Amino acid sequence: MAAVEDIFKALGDPTRIQILRMLAQNGEMCVCKIMEELAMTQPAVSHHLSKLKSAGLVHHRKEGQWVHYSLCCSTLSDDVLSFAQGLLERVKTCTGGTCK
Repeated sequence: MAAVEDIFKALGDPTRIQILRMLAQNGEMCVCKIMEELAMTQPAVSHHLSKLKSAGLVHHRKEGQWVHYSLCCSTLSDDVLSFAQGLLERVKTCTGGTCK
């Protein structure tokens, strides 16, 4: 499992956010379909998918010559959401821009 820092670093790129949105909307997608929707080359898409995979945000499945990607919901729910929830709880203790 990737560190929270790695996850947020991977999420810091607009193209990777767009890929995650596509996977959330469509479920599993073939790399060729992601390339088509983004109008990007295979090496560029593969680079972004590699970063998302390293951060534990996506799963991949090979079927013949095709590689299909899907969201890794456990990473999103266990790591990202728990981190965000901790931040929100901390913000609740802030008054007038000053945290106690």
